[in-house]
Amino acid sequence: MNKTNVRSRRSFWQEWDLIQAFGQRDLKSKFKGTVLGWLWSLVVPLASLGIYTLIFGGLFKMVPATIASRHEGIGIFAVWLFAGLTVWGFFQNSINAGINGLLGSGGLLQKVYFPAYSAVLGSCLAIGVQSAIEVGLLLVVLLCLTNVSWTWLLLVPFLLLLVVFTGAISVILSIWNIYVRDLAHLVGVFLQLMFYATPIIYNPDIVPESVWGLPAHDLIQAMPMAQFISLFRSLVYSLQPGAIGDWLSCCAWAGIALIGAVLVFRRWGADLGERI
Repeated sequence: MNKTNVRSRRSFWQEWDLIQAFGQRDLKSKFKGTVLGWLWSLVVPLASLGIYTLIFGGLFKMVPATIASRHEGIGIFAVWLFAGLTVWGFFQNSINAGINGLLGSGGLLQKVYFPAYSAVLGSCLAIGVQSAIEVGLLLVVLLCLTNVSWTWLLLVPFLLLLVVFTGAISVILSIWNIYVRDLAHLVGVFLQLMFYATPIIYNPDIVPESVWGLPAHDLIQAMPMAQFISLFRSLVYSLQPGAIGDWLSCCAWAGIALIGAVLVFRRWGADLGERI
């Protein structure tokens, strides 16, 4: 049995050090040579937050769900919006970083074998560190608004489900992109469309029940990221534990994505060094 076969049968946890190494590499290279350094991890999302808040909260007067502490105003819309943007940003940036991370590791993969998911998940880990900073900032703001409850404790299982779902989708798309290079461009377009289709910048209550004979409201609410974002907002913003159906849906999406990632890796992820 050769070394490649032996290495390919190693468990995920035996590759954790390698995943961390890829993550540290991405973190160091991301802000290398910049003046602000790690502050860019806050400047960019906060700038996006400000733009969306002024346009949709100020110009179009979007109204978020009532916050548990009963504060009102455009500032509360910004908090509600930031909660959605944080979850979506982790998902979108992880997919893009995973695709680029695997492509960027092609030279190394041609020299030595390692599981393709290591580079992908390492890139997701780097994005996760930045997203953790954003989540921390959001919780500090909510703490200042006295919008705190025991439901925050449920963030641990929620974030676990989100990480599993996002990491699995990133692995699937990153491996498929090696075989069909147009996929990365299609994914970019699809994510842009999904950003506006998902209730991130608007309250899902404004979506009509039916559009052109289709159950528009139910279809939007059934999208994976819509359910993750809705559950996250319930835990930290509305201070509700979330409906059992929402938890079961998120568990189901995470499980389906994980099974899909395992199947894709076993079928197409073994010898990518020759194709990159």
